[in-house]
Amino acid sequence: MGIGKWLKRGKSDQDDEVVGEYTLVMMKPGFLVDFDLKTWQVTATKEYDYEGDQAVEWELHAEGEVRFLERSEDDGRVELTFTRSVSIRDFDEDVMGTILDQDDPPEVVHLSGREYTAIESATGTQREADKEETEDEDTDTDNGRDFVSWTYESEDGHVVFALRWGDRDFSAYEGVYVEEYQFTDILPATLS
Repeated sequence: MGIGKWLKRGKSDQDDEVVGEYTLVMMKPGFLVDFDLKTWQVTATKEYDYEGDQAVEWELHAEGEVRFLERSEDDGRVELTFTRSVSIRDFDEDVMGTILDQDDPPEVVHLSGREYTAIESATGTQREADKEETEDEDTDTDNGRDFVSWTYESEDGHVVFALRWGDRDFSAYEGVYVEEYQFTDILPATLS
């Protein structure tokens, strides 16, 4: 019995070491992560190239909710946003119409009773993570989808992104800035 207890304790200590090694940047579909009193499962990963600056986005599901965690790094400074998809039509302003007419959105927008001010715009390409680029760049979307993104912030720390994909395809996301330490117990769905 003493040997069984010793072996069991050894296995538990080893499992703790393995679990402790996982970080956000290691997450892939199937991983689990705790945030805001919920366990979220990673269902997809996308990579973004903002004119040379790289970012990664994880699609997370928990209790019927879908959220997006994006991690970017600029000059050694890591920035994380935790957002949910909203309709471009949910804004009080006609953001889509303004972009179509002027190639730029309004400087100030309102969403869910909160005022947001534009802080930056960027162009980029979105790709599925872990997919190889094709040799012929004129083929389908294997090389990614190009977009233009506008970032807005509110005075109380909320963030909104408005994106234009092609001529008339728009999406928007609303959320908050978060810190890496807020995400805990990161592990694959099954330990091997």
